This record gives sequence, structure tokens and C-alpha cells, in this order.
Amino acid sequence: MCNLKTLVESFKKTTYKKVQRSTVSYQQMLDFTTQELERYLNMYDQCFVEDQWAREIRNQIDNLIRRYHDYCIREKFGSHYVEVGAVKGEQVFEHVLPANLVRDMLIHKHLTIPQALNAPVCLVKKSSDLKLGKSGLTSRSPSNWNFFHRYKGLGSKFTTYNGQAVDLDTWTLEDHYKLFGIHNEV
Repeated sequence: MCNLKTLVESFKKTTYKKVQRSTVSYQQMLDFTTQELERYLNMYDQCFVEDQWAREIRNQIDNLIRRYHDYCIREKFGSHYVEVGAVKGEQVFEHVLPANLVRDMLIHKHLTIPQALNAPVCLVKKSSDLKLGKSGLTSRSPSNWNFFHRYKGLGSKFTTYNGQAVDLDTWTLEDHYKLFGIHNEV
């Protein structure tokens, strides 16, 4: 049996194979994330006390959703929406529906896993992100259905990832899910 010093000093850093982003890697990410979310949602359903155990399950659900958003949305095509005039490198990847809200709606079965994984995200100007923070809208939204209402105070225009103009007054979560082919039924 080796002692700790010998084990640590003899360790050689592992070099893992770099995964090429592809249709297969995105599908694997979806499958893995869905499986893990189902597992954590089942664990959470078994919690009868809101204690640290429940908090850690919520943290894991949140981490899985955010990691999926980063890998399959941000890195694949940028975001669902873009603030007009937001310059690459000076943008903030923003959850239009706050991520903690998406997580909680998933936990309480107000969103499905595909809906949570495709909750609207937007690239906004850094200045707009600061305004949202000052207005108290970083972790809440005035309307979950008309989710763009949280941006009305910015005085900006927004488009979909492919350039379609978005009306901040009328664009709904249903419009979002239709655009991305996600079923609206829970």
C-alpha cells in the first residue's frame, strides 16, 4: 500500500480527448442532462423538509440547466435573442426568465424539462445588464408570460437569433416555444 506522499508525487496529469461539438455531442448533452434532471427531480420529490439536502438538490438542478444553456445554446448559436446594438465581446448572456425561476417552475411542474432547457436567453449590452441590476430585475421578472416586459425600461430593441424583430409588449413564452419547436403542454 502506497502512502499519500508517494501517490501525490507520482501522479501524472491526465489528458482527456477533446470532444468535437457536433450533432452527436449536442444530443449526448441533451440526453445526459435530461436523465440527471429526472434523477434530481425524483430526489427532490422525496424531500419532506426544506433543509440543506433539499438546497443541494436545487443547486444541482440549477447547475444542470445553466450548463446546458452554456453548451447547447450559447456555444452553439449564441442565444435565442439579441439586443440590437450589442457588440460581440461586450455582451452579457442573460436569462430572460431568471434561471432560479426556471428551476423552481421545473421543480413544481410548471415547466417540462425541454421547456426549462430551452428557457429564453438573450445577449444584452453590458450597460443594459447593469440597468437590470439597478432596477432589481436580475433575479425576477415583472411577467413570466410576457417575459420581455423586464426589458421595457431599457429603451432597446430585440431580435431573435436569426434577426426577426421582437415586440416587447406582445411576445410571449408561447411564441418563444413555438419558434424553437418546444411543446407548450406541461
